[in-house]
Amino acid sequence: MQKLFSFRFSQNIWRILPDQDPASNLWAIELRSGEEKKVSFAVIDAAIPAIKWEGTPAGTDWWTAVTAFSYKHLFLHNYRYPDIPEPTDLLMVDGENGEMQWVLPNYLLVKTLSTTEIEVATKAGDQFRYMRCKADTGLLNHDNEIGEPQAEEIILREPIRYKEGNKYFEQLASFITDVTGGKQPMAIDYLEKRPYMMFSYYIYEQEKIAEYLLIITDKKEFILHEKLSEGRDGTGQSTMLLRGDNLVFLRNNNEFTGLTLYC
Repeated sequence: MQKLFSFRFSQNIWRILPDQDPASNLWAIELRSGEEKKVSFAVIDAAIPAIKWEGTPAGTDWWTAVTAFSYKHLFLHNYRYPDIPEPTDLLMVDGENGEMQWVLPNYLLVKTLSTTEIEVATKAGDQFRYMRCKADTGLLNHDNEIGEPQAEEIILREPIRYKEGNKYFEQLASFITDVTGGKQPMAIDYLEKRPYMMFSYYIYEQEKIAEYLLIITDKKEFILHEKLSEGRDGTGQSTMLLRGDNLVFLRNNNEFTGLTLYC
């Protein structure tokens, strides 16, 4: 196991996405500060490792959110009407430098089709129209509409959440308690990549919730066991992700860390 990187931000990490290019080591991060109503974005190159850029691109605001990251194209959705939870506009930011490249009003991203094209949709009455769009320029191909979208290729593995009432919860909770000698978890996120088993689990500490990360082999050899956060009011979502041999996870909601798991 090798430590890849660890970066701490002043804002909370809201969402992380890897570049869909299999050869890329870039990760996009959405950052938010609820008190200041501030949103910003960053791209990390895990191969160096280094932060390529961090900031708030022109044309974005509190309601802007990351929707995809593909071949250095960072796609964002704007929400012009905050009371309506539907994206209204599609934006593309250059993943290399954080500069806004184009805005496509009244369109949303469906999926990426290739290194140069994406599929977008716009409402026509009660229906959606789907068409191709150039990723670099935002130019639409009105003569080449396409049918209903197909499922996207999965490049990330997210953990399965186990809570009381699930038939596997007690078995996993007992396993964690036995190997760590700690308290009984109240929720468990689980991923596996043989021979590794990865647990992000939550326990009560002083009437609050703490999150721990446990990585262990199927021979019960400890790889990592550490507290990721404490003083929580609830559990998180997708606080660890697996892409290939790389496991990424969050510490204290604002530190982004990655490990390589050698099989």
